Amino acid sequence: MKQILCAVLLLISLGWAQQSQPAPTVQQTLQQAQAALEAGRLNEAVRGFEAVIARDFTNYSAHFGLGLALYRLGDLRGAAFEFTQLTILDPTRFEGWFNLGVVRDRQGQAAEAAQAFGKAIEVGEKAGLSLADLKSAYVGQVKALRTQEQYENAAAAARKGLEKVPGNPELTSLLADSLVKANKPLEALPVLYQILANDPANVQAITQIADIYIAQGLPLRALREIDRGLEATKNNTARAQLLLKKSGLQQGREQQASLQEAVRLDPRLWAAHYNLGVARLRDGNIRGALESFQSAYAQNPDEPKVLLGLATAYDRLGQAAEAGRFAEMAAKISQGAEKLEALFLQGKASYALRRYSEASTALSEVTQQKPENAEAWFLLGVAQFNLKDYAAAAQSLEKAQALAPSATTAANLGAALYSAGKYSEAERVLSQAVALDGRNAVAWYNLGLTLRSLGRVAEARRAWQRSADLGYAPARDLLR
Repeated sequence: MKQILCAVLLLISLGWAQQSQPAPTVQQTLQQAQAALEAGRLNEAVRGFEAVIARDFTNYSAHFGLGLALYRLGDLRGAAFEFTQLTILDPTRFEGWFNLGVVRDRQGQAAEAAQAFGKAIEVGEKAGLSLADLKSAYVGQVKALRTQEQYENAAAAARKGLEKVPGNPELTSLLADSLVKANKPLEALPVLYQILANDPANVQAITQIADIYIAQGLPLRALREIDRGLEATKNNTARAQLLLKKSGLQQGREQQASLQEAVRLDPRLWAAHYNLGVARLRDGNIRGALESFQSAYAQNPDEPKVLLGLATAYDRLGQAAEAGRFAEMAAKISQGAEKLEALFLQGKASYALRRYSEASTALSEVTQQKPENAEAWFLLGVAQFNLKDYAAAAQSLEKAQALAPSATTAANLGAALYSAGKYSEAERVLSQAVALDGRNAVAWYNLGLTLRSLGRVAEARRAWQRSADLGYAPARDLLR
């Protein structure tokens, strides 16, 4: 759109250039540069326009043509300089301000772009320019304000633009979305319905209307709006997006049915594949979930949620190597809670693969960031135990037991305390473990070792006998 607008302005500039009637030699050079620009010989055009400017710096058309040529060559800084010169040479003309706004937008300078477009609107209205030119300036200003997240100002600018070009679809859409993002849903609602009156299958409008009703506590109204949209559109991609939205308001089989239909209509819709995977995972269909996550991965391999979904599915299936691979990938590009979940799965997989040092590193980060995660403390503790860091293992397992008491954790904590030489504490914890689970043969065995270290051999033999009765061979060996 921006290049087309520049081309239109070029034709206007050519007319002005001919009216300005420069000296013949300058005129000839200018015409040759303009011809080169129109033919796409951009470097030649640059040299020609610069030659004109060197002889007549105030030549408006030469600066304009040079700005266009530099813009098309990707030299945004040079183009911005030339269009700035236009605003100095004649600040009452529209095209300098407008094209400066275009370039500032491309440079990522949204505030400067909004100012330039605003000035273009001001001088354009005074000059009585066509609605087509003014519409482009209004759109540019609104988008620049939105880039700065100034949604209220963007909405005000869009309203002003619509006063000049009533019913313009692009400005109307920008107004509605700006009001939504400015947290003014009830003001946005009539504008969104205006969009639907002209385009009943407009997915963005339908989705935003549904979101407004959901926020108002009216999910059934939202569902009806989505269903109306599904009836209005025959486009498979649009229908798939609406079904994806609808699935968020459903549960169980209905939710999965909507998602399955969405991926059938648009197999490229990764979010539908992903959500179907989550639903299947929740339903206990692990292999089905894996299939959905794999389909999502094929469409969007860099999405952290998809990588985490694959890691989770492989973990549930007991495939530690694949779980660890995808968890590591997810951890590298995730943030916040997703990153911690990925690190947890990475640590869990590393432990299962007996890569205890890697497990300890990943799980230590999880416990630092989320100290209430009992399972992370447990896995960290048993990894540290296998690394023979018994004191650290005991500390980690103590935290795990405090957060989620269990016979298994107590048994491992007791083993760590025994290995660290803390026999009295080990006896207390292991006694708790066998009290919680009298069939834990290893706990009885370790309790026997602890009692022997405390000099209570008879009690130790009774503990080993319980362990041997439960089938633990090392205990039988000690009883011989």
